[in-house]
Amino acid sequence: MSIPCAAAAKVVFTVSPSSTTKPASLANAGNGAIIQGRPDDIGVVQVGKTADFQTAYNMINMLEKRLSEAFLVLMPRQSERTTAEEVRMTQMELERQLGGLFSLLTTEFLIPYLKRKMHTLTISKKIPSVPQNLVKPTIVAGINALGRGQDREALVQFITTIAQTMGPEALAQYMNPDEAIKRLAAAQGIDILNLVKSMEERNAEQQQAMQAQQMQSLTNQAGQLAGTPLMDPQKNPEVIEAVNSMVTGNPPQPQ
Repeated sequence: MSIPCAAAAKVVFTVSPSSTTKPASLANAGNGAIIQGRPDDIGVVQVGKTADFQTAYNMINMLEKRLSEAFLVLMPRQSERTTAEEVRMTQMELERQLGGLFSLLTTEFLIPYLKRKMHTLTISKKIPSVPQNLVKPTIVAGINALGRGQDREALVQFITTIAQTMGPEALAQYMNPDEAIKRLAAAQGIDILNLVKSMEERNAEQQQAMQAQQMQSLTNQAGQLAGTPLMDPQKNPEVIEAVNSMVTGNPPQPQ
């Protein structure tokens, strides 16, 4: 296609033999120059093969598309109405097709290669020795991300299926929220350190909320009893001291 395209891009002017315009005048004229002559005496050589080139161009595009589909290349639809959801669905389809292959490559090739590379760098003293029982190399980027994306979609679909078929009550009864959050964060490649509250932090916040609720309840009860004859300080001063001690947390002083 390069040779026909170069021939079609070549610009050649023709001048009629009986024209008063000289070829040299036309060749030496600059852009915007004025020369004498008639427009009918001057023409441009045209290849006239546009339709043939269009046929070859369409064939090239079709072959390129078929090769891209055969090699699973991400090819979203090129149009003004292409949405982000359409591109995401195309990407998900590609991940489903390549997830198993790349998961196998991660296990069979990437992890052994990483271990061998780290061993070589450790022997050559380029990196310090890594304790085997404390540090474990993990691939979290590159082609392994496709497998993690497939795991994320499978986990979300599993949780959604349980919620739709068995109801939210069964989801709350049988699912472990902490583990679900950890797996979703791992599938997204997100570090949850200081991001997700631990169980100890949630228990402490729950205890603080219960204590605040109990104090509010005691305050409300004391306000309701304040207008009763039992709370009259002239008739029953011991009860007033007991209520104040419960609210403030200080034991009553013995008389």
